[in-house]
Amino acid sequence: MRRFYLLLFVLLLCAAPCAALAAQEATLWIAPAASGDEKPVDAIDWYKSGKEYWFFIPASLDMSDVRFGLDGMDSVEISGLGKVRAGDSAAALKPGKYTVRIGKKKATLHVMRGSEGLPALYITTASGSLKYIEANKEHHEAGDLVFVGPAGDEQYRGSLEHIKTRGNSSMTFVKKNYQIKLSSGANLMGFGKAKKWILTGNYRDKSYLRNQIVLDMAAYAGLPYTPEHISAEVYINHEYRGLYLFSEKVEIDDDRIDIPDLEAQTEDLNGGDLSRFPLAGSKKPVKGKYKAYEIPVEPEDLTGGYLIEYESYPTRYRQEKSAYFTRKGNVLVIKSPEYVGITQMAYISGRLQAFENAIFAEDGRDPDSGAHYTEIVDLPSLVAKYMLEEICKNYDGNSSSQYFFKPADSRSTLIYAGPAWDYDSSFGSYAQPHNADNVLSGKGMWIANNDKTAWYPRLYRRAEFREAVAHCWNTKLKAAVEILLGLREPDGSALLSIDDYAERIRDSVAMEYVRWPRLAKPSTVAQTGHTFDMNLTYLKRFLTDRYNDLCVEWAE
Repeated sequence: MRRFYLLLFVLLLCAAPCAALAAQEATLWIAPAASGDEKPVDAIDWYKSGKEYWFFIPASLDMSDVRFGLDGMDSVEISGLGKVRAGDSAAALKPGKYTVRIGKKKATLHVMRGSEGLPALYITTASGSLKYIEANKEHHEAGDLVFVGPAGDEQYRGSLEHIKTRGNSSMTFVKKNYQIKLSSGANLMGFGKAKKWILTGNYRDKSYLRNQIVLDMAAYAGLPYTPEHISAEVYINHEYRGLYLFSEKVEIDDDRIDIPDLEAQTEDLNGGDLSRFPLAGSKKPVKGKYKAYEIPVEPEDLTGGYLIEYESYPTRYRQEKSAYFTRKGNVLVIKSPEYVGITQMAYISGRLQAFENAIFAEDGRDPDSGAHYTEIVDLPSLVAKYMLEEICKNYDGNSSSQYFFKPADSRSTLIYAGPAWDYDSSFGSYAQPHNADNVLSGKGMWIANNDKTAWYPRLYRRAEFREAVAHCWNTKLKAAVEILLGLREPDGSALLSIDDYAERIRDSVAMEYVRWPRLAKPSTVAQTGHTFDMNLTYLKRFLTDRYNDLCVEWAE
């Protein structure tokens, strides 16, 4: 009996590696020939969906220089190509449908290519997995990046200081948004030299155009520091992750929001890391109270620069490092300096509270200082920012991702609205049942009527603000909407018609729909369509209704 158990134990030991090998998925991949023998960062694995395989290939990849690689098998037979081994040329791999044979098993292989004119990002994480960083948006992981421009030009090959997920509600999506930080700054796509860049998955927006359209309108309206952006193909750990909007990060930097970096100044005066200093103030939201840090030495000039995010959700007060809860119950998150000193917080929260006081006063003046609201926040940027939110009926226009910045007084004593950011929940792409009638129609006002304590509705009650809005519509943004609808020819700006935007990404959207098949599964009551063209029709119809309504509302 002992011999029997010993023999069984030996057989199990021998069988374990065989079982592990059988369970391991065989992989066919492609990569540029100059990459060397090891699997490079810019290798692309085939993707298995059900019983079929897919190669999603960016248009920027020159196939004449591409070779096959294999993991877990010696060779694979592809119809029309014959037997393929590691190192064989993949130049003959064209878009289409193939039969592949692995041993005695057959399967279908689909090859797709993305749209011309888009860059491709190839990212690998140190662990080879996304599990850790996608578990919590505070988790970071180092990695590597190859950034290839639209013409196949390599613009960056090097290490990543980190990749992390980002967003709030988008953290619940299966397709995540990411922030990457390069180990050294790079001028990618000519957007200016920087380390931090954003990858927005647009999972809620099945047209993949809403963020791009509104950002281009923001630049057209002259809103300061609108993030530059371009659609891009993204691969992480050799797997195609879909079509993303690659963009600048909203942050204070020489090539971003070009105002003094008060955080860097404070760090220099205090020997680096500011998070080591104790927190002061209220840890929970209390009207008129803030939380900041007991930083021993603060810069002499505290008037700038600041980057502030306006929020209506009290939970954001608890989640952020530094924040102020206004007397009307709005949250002002100080994004930079992230660890703001007490004196700095007293200054910037005092200025913004004075603005809130003024817009809720009958005469438009802060009762404490006597300052008119236009003497605190720049009126043209306020008007342009409000109009962007209203034109696209941004679901979060009164509640989230509303930025303001303050330069030093030596440059301007005013606070400015902007930059524009986060428009996947616009143009009727998202609603809840209780507000669907208001949000999903292109008709009627949304931002101006939406909240009694929010800032934009209160501003819209003021005659001089409405007059400025009407003037901006008739001299600037009406033309922008006409370009989008194809009623007016593009004028040399970034703005195009919706149809032209769509054609620029159509082939890549086809790959995205295979990789993330969700068109028939709406996450909300918004029914935007089950195909790309249906989504485009929905978007154009919504904007047409919006245009007709606003031409009446904002007639001079």
